[in-house]
Amino acid sequence: MKVDLKIYRFDPDSKEQPRYDAFKIELPQGETVLSALVKIYEECDPGLSFRFACSKIKCGECAVMVNKSPCLACNRLIEPEMVLEPLPNLPVIKDLVIDRNKALNTAFQMAPPLIELTKPGAGTADLQVIDEYIRFTGCYECLICQSTCPVLKKQPDQFPGPLGLLWLVQRKLTADGKNHIQELVRLCTECGRCWKACPSEKKFLEPAISGLLDEYKPGRSVKNTTNRKVTG
Repeated sequence: MKVDLKIYRFDPDSKEQPRYDAFKIELPQGETVLSALVKIYEECDPGLSFRFACSKIKCGECAVMVNKSPCLACNRLIEPEMVLEPLPNLPVIKDLVIDRNKALNTAFQMAPPLIELTKPGAGTADLQVIDEYIRFTGCYECLICQSTCPVLKKQPDQFPGPLGLLWLVQRKLTADGKNHIQELVRLCTECGRCWKACPSEKKFLEPAISGLLDEYKPGRSVKNTTNRKVTG
């Protein structure tokens, strides 16, 4: 199968402006975008920067944009024509590589209740807490949800994004600072872009964020999104 690719290239440390480089390769039908990137790196351009680890839809490291749609490169099949870009609204290290540490730390630092829980002896947990924590731990931390969030794009210094809200859900039963959590939660518009883009098959993000909104955003109007059932 012939594949025409345009790949975003940018090095913040250089004086060059971002550009798109074109590549033409052949791959067996049914191969993944990650396979295409590896082939280009090995046979065409060893200077191409992208990230991956497990190649088995487990780690979330290979998240990129393909034809303006966020995905895991190891889970997206090749198409005859593709444009590959880094996840938007996140800091770029080089080419398709985003600064994961900076993005994760930014979300973490915006939620003081999470910071409090890292202190020795902070919080206790019973079986109910553990069960709820496990229910919402299908996250790859691929940052796709962060890249699709319109609130995070407009207010990056005030909102921790869907990932930050998920972390609060995982720890909310032992976290202090409920007033601060309410201030964070009220910024969420519940547009659904984050959970619709999430690549996890466990589909945990919508009920997690919806539950947090139910608790900390009283009087909100429930929107009809995906398959949610509204009763009462």
